[in-house]
Amino acid sequence: MSVKTRGLVFATFFVNCIVVGLLLASLITEHWIEAEAKMPNSANATGTVHFGLFSGKKTLDRGIGARTTPVDVAATLRNEPNFMSYWLWMGTFIGTGLGLLSSGIGGIASVLKSSSSKKKHGTMCLLFFSNGASALSQLLAFLCWIAEFYGYLKENVLMAEDRHRSWQSDLAVFGHSFYFVLVGILFVIVNLVILVVVLVMEKKERRPVRQEPVDEKTAGAIMLY
Repeated sequence: MSVKTRGLVFATFFVNCIVVGLLLASLITEHWIEAEAKMPNSANATGTVHFGLFSGKKTLDRGIGARTTPVDVAATLRNEPNFMSYWLWMGTFIGTGLGLLSSGIGGIASVLKSSSSKKKHGTMCLLFFSNGASALSQLLAFLCWIAEFYGYLKENVLMAEDRHRSWQSDLAVFGHSFYFVLVGILFVIVNLVILVVVLVMEKKERRPVRQEPVDEKTAGAIMLY
């Protein structure tokens, strides 16, 4: 394995680190969805709501001062089954978590592959598998949250207690935590392209060098020399 191909493989380590960081940020931040709140019968009432996969915040102001309260997504799923789809939420969480794990494994495999000059096919297979698994897992999370958004959250992100107080939410939008997953998918695709290039270069390295036939006069001259 040449120094050039080993350098390309090692580059996938840094890409995997970026993906791990993006997915970790998407899990711990609280901006998978965002929306503004209002009360139709009060022009002074304003508010904002945002939450991630586990928690969030809602800030509601009736015109006498803003009040911020936490949002517990898991508790809301238990208490209000129609608020969100539990299985779509679980699919989003599992997809993001598996993508994080797969990219971590891919990063370790890239270090092992690039640190050895031997052509270990098993490590290369692990690199393709881990990056492919990361891409598919993130795609699962992406599609599940898209379905969650358009099926349940686009028209309403407020809990029952807030709706009973005449609060309504405007059309929700995707937050930056969601887009971290999309960017992560793009980075994994870059990794897969790099690995394909490495595979092509390795095949070229394995090809035997063709030697030009030497005629008898040239061979005799070499022997005399």
